[in-house]
Amino acid sequence: MAIIFPTVGLDNFTNPTAGDYLGDAPVLHSTQHANLNDAVEAIEAKIGIDYSNVTNTLDYISKVLLMTSLQHQDGAFREHSYVLGNPPIISSIIWYTSAAKTIKLVEKGFTYGSIRVLPTTCTLKLYDGTISNVLKRTITDTIVYDRVFEISRTRIVV
Repeated sequence: MAIIFPTVGLDNFTNPTAGDYLGDAPVLHSTQHANLNDAVEAIEAKIGIDYSNVTNTLDYISKVLLMTSLQHQDGAFREHSYVLGNPPIISSIIWYTSAAKTIKLVEKGFTYGSIRVLPTTCTLKLYDGTISNVLKRTITDTIVYDRVFEISRTRIVV
């Protein structure tokens, strides 16, 4: 049986019993190993590596989407900077692990064109979550507008 996770459904493997031999067809030993290896690889692909740039992995979703929501899921501290130093136009947002601001998690920066309300570039920098503040991934979106409507967005992941 080939695995069907994660595209079709969950796998349902046949477990061997004490009375089964290694060569028994329903629970053929080599097939069991092959299916298990394929299943582990499918799980790894779905989870993703640390700071994955594959947008449908759990790692990408948790590191990028959740860490840049209004509140970090671990209760981190968030600091805003504003264009010309005054609200309401945000120039950057930095998420730290705490109010001590020693360990960065995410830094989100905006650049603006002639209309200072609409950002033309949005850059996300993902850090390793340690005191070293090692930059792990940079995601840059370039945005084009037709008046106030976004008409295209180009993403570069480094």
